[in-house]
Amino acid sequence: MKHVVSLALKFVAWSVVLLSIFTIFDAPLLPIFIMTAGTAAVAYIIGDLLILPRFGNLAAAVADMPLAFLLIWLASSMLFEPTVYMAYASFFCALAIGAIEAFFHLLMEDRVLDKAREAQAYQWHGEGSWATEFAEEYENDQDKDDRT
Repeated sequence: MKHVVSLALKFVAWSVVLLSIFTIFDAPLLPIFIMTAGTAAVAYIIGDLLILPRFGNLAAAVADMPLAFLLIWLASSMLFEPTVYMAYASFFCALAIGAIEAFFHLLMEDRVLDKAREAQAYQWHGEGSWATEFAEEYENDQDKDDRT
């Protein structure tokens, strides 16, 4: 149920962005909603369920922008008459979606994703900190004196 609510929220956010930009180019409403449903579902699976738990919010937000651009550009070129303006519209949609996705990922981490899986992802990849190793030498001090 958590995934249904978050996917619906993502659909609404993407719909607002795509409707506000593609209606400038006189695109019909039904293909915009079809494009939104398809691209938001694919981006949810790739960006929010695969990338976000493993690499964190920043990596997922950075990955969502080109992913959104490619998905929207491909979908708009299939559903609408292909023009140069579709690339511009897709680019501006991707910028707006990238900003929205950063906040959406905070909601996903807080409410949807499993905390144990998130903790394990940070164990595997670390939090960007470097560890220093301390160890005792195995050789005797007497052997050290002989070499000098």
